[in-house]
Amino acid sequence: MLIRVLLTLAMALTLSHAAMAEEKVVTEDGIVLAHPEVPRITAEELKKLIDEKADIVIVDTRDGVSYDYGHVPGAINIYYDPNGDPTDREMTLVALPADKLIALYCP
Repeated sequence: MLIRVLLTLAMALTLSHAAMAEEKVVTEDGIVLAHPEVPRITAEELKKLIDEKADIVIVDTRDGVSYDYGHVPGAINIYYDPNGDPTDREMTLVALPADKLIALYCP
């Protein structure tokens, strides 16, 4: 299950903007979700996992300056650059542990 989630996230991050536009879904409260097939949790659910010391890897996808300004305690910074090389991005994601829950957050 975790490997499937990780691979889904890796694939989602490597898609082009054109492909992303085709997969957007609008929730009942008006929020546009790209890649609705990717599991999502609320900030409250993430906090509960952190408080329970769950075996989780938290990835902050913002740029380094934003990360340095403030981030979720214990989060690692893997900047998502949509203009970057998708192969490099995929290799970074594949290096994440497959035996842990991976939580990505971004602006």
